[in-house]
Amino acid sequence: MATVTLEGVNKIYDNGFHAVHDLSLDIEDGEFLVLVGPSGCGKSTALRMIAGLESISTGRLVIDGNDVTTLEPKDRDIAMVFQSYALYPHLTVRDNIAFALKLRKMPKDEITERVNEAARILELTEYLDRRPALLSGGQRQRVAMGRAIVRQPKAFLMDEPLSNLDAKLRVQMRAEVSKIQHHLNVTTIYVTHDQVEAMTMGDRVCVLSRGFLQQVDSPQNLYDHPANLFVASFIGSPQMNLVKGQLSVHAEGASVQLGNQRLSVPASVLAARPALRGYDGRSVAVGIRPEHVEDETFGAPGSEILTGTVEVREGLGSEVILHVATDLPGVVVAIEPTDQARETATSTFLARVDPRTTLRPGDPVRLAVSTDQMHVFDLETGNAITS
Repeated sequence: MATVTLEGVNKIYDNGFHAVHDLSLDIEDGEFLVLVGPSGCGKSTALRMIAGLESISTGRLVIDGNDVTTLEPKDRDIAMVFQSYALYPHLTVRDNIAFALKLRKMPKDEITERVNEAARILELTEYLDRRPALLSGGQRQRVAMGRAIVRQPKAFLMDEPLSNLDAKLRVQMRAEVSKIQHHLNVTTIYVTHDQVEAMTMGDRVCVLSRGFLQQVDSPQNLYDHPANLFVASFIGSPQMNLVKGQLSVHAEGASVQLGNQRLSVPASVLAARPALRGYDGRSVAVGIRPEHVEDETFGAPGSEILTGTVEVREGLGSEVILHVATDLPGVVVAIEPTDQARETATSTFLARVDPRTTLRPGDPVRLAVSTDQMHVFDLETGNAITS
């Protein structure tokens, strides 16, 4: 096991493309850290720099206290699991797992012991004499993990290892990967574009956009306290509703004008975010998660109300997701850190409501909003307005 530290790491390609900007991270011994972001955000590039498969343009990489910035991949004592299983089709599961150990010319008894232990952990013992063609996708991915486990590396690097699996198997495998990682207690850096995967697996989650670190925190803190508009829009499914409003602050609390509709902001929000008082009369971005919006019929008495028309109803059994057309001015999140958020003419509001709702597409709707759960962002910087 080992700590992994990135100090101001940059990746600039020969054509001038700057893929990763000043990435600094401290990954603790035994931690499961997930790098997440949309395609092209630099997460796989960052992982490949840690592995040594990409050179670091500037900055330092330290593993277990040793500067490994310029070391070859084989000298870093790490193991990588790729998106493709990369198994040798002519070898058995046993020989695939043992392959790297045989290259090292380890004693046969030690190889057998390590392979059997990895197979036990991964529940592959009964498949050791089969070839990959006779295995399911999930079993093949476990074999790929077995090859990493037997090496007993200081750290595991995983690059979207579950993306080739079907939806049901992905859910099952992410639980298995988490269980195996906690059992082995090996420092693990895991890349995915799936924010649900990131939230359910990581001890901490590092959110990237266009090569810039946006926020790194526990999954719950990312969800409850997004640092900026990008994190707010990216983390959460369905995603947070983001609309433009004008804030008015008064003695008892505040209110925010959203197009032709107005929401009162309770004093508790002002107390938790005292910097809001400096935004009196200014335009802000208001964020409300779908679970804090309910069909008025089932909402808490005295809730603030927004009106609109149901466009889509998604029945999920335990809940219903309503897509509601409103006259609220929407906010398009800036992708580049130097950009500003943009306004759209209208916004579709998402509400996660009680499954007993009778609302159907075309129905007018009154939505009860829990404004005490409201998030507020600076439109110019995109940053959350907090203290």
